[in-house]
Amino acid sequence: MIKKLLLVLFITLPIVAHSQFSGALALMKVDTNPEFDQYEKILFDATEFIFDNPKDFRSKEFLSACKIVDFWKNKDTGINVPVFGSFYNSLNPKTNHQYFYMIAVMNYILSEKINQGRLLKNIKIEGQTYSEQEDVRESQLEGAKIFLDYAANKKNNIILYPSSKKFVRAHKKGKLEEVFFE
Repeated sequence: MIKKLLLVLFITLPIVAHSQFSGALALMKVDTNPEFDQYEKILFDATEFIFDNPKDFRSKEFLSACKIVDFWKNKDTGINVPVFGSFYNSLNPKTNHQYFYMIAVMNYILSEKINQGRLLKNIKIEGQTYSEQEDVRESQLEGAKIFLDYAANKKNNIILYPSSKKFVRAHKKGKLEEVFFE
């Protein structure tokens, strides 16, 4: 009975306004065997909400959206989120820049799956260097673009390390890929 109730709620939750993140989070926590397929759209909506709501860091819904991301980030979802490299290392972990970049990569991967029907698994392929795999590079680069657009919005009040500025400049010039993988 509870499983049926959860299924009905998660089918209708995406239709309802974002104010349901706190409710969705509560339901996820009581679900004894959460299946990612049932929550995938909620996770995607949570990542979208985070980037669509500047300076909303203390609201209940923003915090719930972040907790939904946290709930799934270390679970086996069949999707790996590759966050490493010079761009990642240039971000300040103390101000959650690395965390927001991880959410941006997750957002891109989920967007491709939900909106384009493309699955970017980012799983190590035998005989290839992981960091050079096409899906890994695409996920990292497109996630960086999402994060940099978010950081460029003055309302978000994000101050990047000087080491990150070269990526900002390259992104503004449309040449991010050239410096991203050096």
